[in-house]
Amino acid sequence: MSELTLEQFMDRFPSEEACADYLFHSKWPKGFVCPKCSHRQFYKITSRRLPLYECAHCHHQASLKVGTIMEGSGTTLLKWFTAIFLVSRPAPGISAVQLKDTIQVTYKTAWLMLQKIRHAMSQSDASNLLSGMVQVHDACYGRPYNITHQTHPEEHLLLVGTSLNEQKEPTFIKMKLVTEAPKERRIYPVEKMLFADKYIEEDAKIEFITERLKPRKLKIGYPIFKKANHWINETFHGIGVRYLQAYLDEFCFRINRTLNHKPIFQALIQVCSSSRRITHKALKEKGKRVRYAHMIGMPW
Repeated sequence: MSELTLEQFMDRFPSEEACADYLFHSKWPKGFVCPKCSHRQFYKITSRRLPLYECAHCHHQASLKVGTIMEGSGTTLLKWFTAIFLVSRPAPGISAVQLKDTIQVTYKTAWLMLQKIRHAMSQSDASNLLSGMVQVHDACYGRPYNITHQTHPEEHLLLVGTSLNEQKEPTFIKMKLVTEAPKERRIYPVEKMLFADKYIEEDAKIEFITERLKPRKLKIGYPIFKKANHWINETFHGIGVRYLQAYLDEFCFRINRTLNHKPIFQALIQVCSSSRRITHKALKEKGKRVRYAHMIGMPW
């Protein structure tokens, strides 16, 4: 299935009802299942803006938004679907300011919607490990690279892991921030092992190319990292370490589905409809923990 164009999206989702119907089938692709007793028969209650689904056995009332990133949000499904569609487009991406103007919400609401969508992407990314032949190399986001060993406070080191096919072409990629040494631009062996343990399958064949002076042409995932770097800078005008990982995960989510010729919008709707709610406070706390860990040199 190919990606939707803007015109196709508008034709397919012209109303709240159309979005509700699609969300129903995303939540329950094999038909309704009561979240309390697993019974499959239900009564549809249409007295509210969004329908409720009452279990015919235990009478539990299930909401479309509960159990999704949209839970607790007063924003309409149509605006949520529009935001998800705009995020799913391979280029050029969308900022909170642009989303605010497009769907007519406040900046705070637009920012929170995008962060929740990115959180769902990150959760999905965490469940898929690199496998087969895997190459891992270093990269640096921030100020331009220089020849000294010293790091700049705005430089953020990361490891890029790439699954490769038999032709050594990338099929799946992860970009993860690592703890920076206080003074030297160096990725320690323990951080490479942490990356391998967390993001790579045990039986994978791993090649590490993390020496600082290794030619970039040997690093197969580096051109993809450069695209991510350009996208973040052009669309968002640079990102601090607090939320940088979320933006890297967003880029990887899209590029991985592009590499495997899978439609991004459908995948993202499915991810958003199966990812549990995260609050504004929790997102803020998550960002603070990342920033604090980065400052004191501890892994997060």
